[in-house]
Amino acid sequence: MQIGTWMLLPLLLLQFLLFATPVLPLVASIICTIGVFLSGISSAYFAYWCCKIDPIDARLRCHLARQRGEMSGDVATSDVEGPTKFCWVDNIDIHESSMHCKFCDKCVYKFDHHCHWLNTCVGDANYRYFFRAVGATLAMVIVRGGALAWLVISYFIQYSQQDGPRGPAVVRFDDWFGANVGIILALVNAAFLSVDVICIALLLQLFFFHVRLRHEGITTYAFIVRGGQKKRESEVKKIQLERRRITAIQKAEREGMIIMKWRLAAAGCVGYNLCRPCDPLRHDELEEAQEIQQSIADGVDNEDGVQSTCGDGNCSTNDIDVEKIKRDRVDSLDNGVSEEEQTTVTFDVNRDTVEILVVPDQSPALQAVMDARTKIQLEKEHDLTEAPPISFVSA
Repeated sequence: MQIGTWMLLPLLLLQFLLFATPVLPLVASIICTIGVFLSGISSAYFAYWCCKIDPIDARLRCHLARQRGEMSGDVATSDVEGPTKFCWVDNIDIHESSMHCKFCDKCVYKFDHHCHWLNTCVGDANYRYFFRAVGATLAMVIVRGGALAWLVISYFIQYSQQDGPRGPAVVRFDDWFGANVGIILALVNAAFLSVDVICIALLLQLFFFHVRLRHEGITTYAFIVRGGQKKRESEVKKIQLERRRITAIQKAEREGMIIMKWRLAAAGCVGYNLCRPCDPLRHDELEEAQEIQQSIADGVDNEDGVQSTCGDGNCSTNDIDVEKIKRDRVDSLDNGVSEEEQTTVTFDVNRDTVEILVVPDQSPALQAVMDARTKIQLEKEHDLTEAPPISFVSA
């Protein structure tokens, strides 16, 4: 594929020089030819450096150099420092963001992807050259495609008008090197125009895809991994939804709710995304979401109310309204604790031995409850029936 890539670029340049430049108007011929060749040469230059620069992991490069005898001892350079992980293929510690490429059989630092068109890995070292090569190639095919489209369309429009004198485009095509084969030349340009249209569509998608990746600050590999994770989560959510639907249908059948049963079955047949407004499970999800939002809002209001009574942030346990905290439904703290355990929380928090050191931007009330519940969990695990007072200090 690499040989085909390097052959395609000269072929496109040569075709434009021989079949398009001579039949274009003089000014357009000069401008388009310069634009095509400048972008084509730039594309070849950036692609060369993308293949020339080796994006191998620095630790693996030093390891291979020591094996070849080019380097001895440990190399303490800045490019080999940082968090590491172990590569089972190369049997060496590599940088945490490096990945092993199965095509190149080496670990690549900040691995993006393996480019089959250039037959090289793209990593942190050569990614900018790859991106520029894609942009330069896209510019070349856009200029080429525009010029060829203008030539082909103008020729066939003027060629169809045979009643009057020949149009200027037909004259230029027929006078191409004195061969008088204008229709053949137009068909050749039309064939290459179709190639340019396909290249423009593919390169536009690739270029804007990498623009998006650069904007998000992630690599192609990370994007693929994220997409796979979202797909798995979607499948799990779909399975859970089907289980909920089966349970709801069985419940509606037991309670004699025929209409509800039909609505649930119809939404399952049509699809959840297509029938979301009429699906009863959608209303349950909205209610759950509203309860969660209300719980979060209550927790924030409670935290702000307690902090407002703490002055500069140094509070004692006497300033904490434990009963109010106990009444608030904060899901992040209510981990299934029974009423008996919550009473113990109140008792433990009100002891004089509990000490709290609070920073200004932290809620002392929530921290006190968390510390007290941690003590309860420890007492349950160790089966302690009676424990001495414990002092909790949080910062």
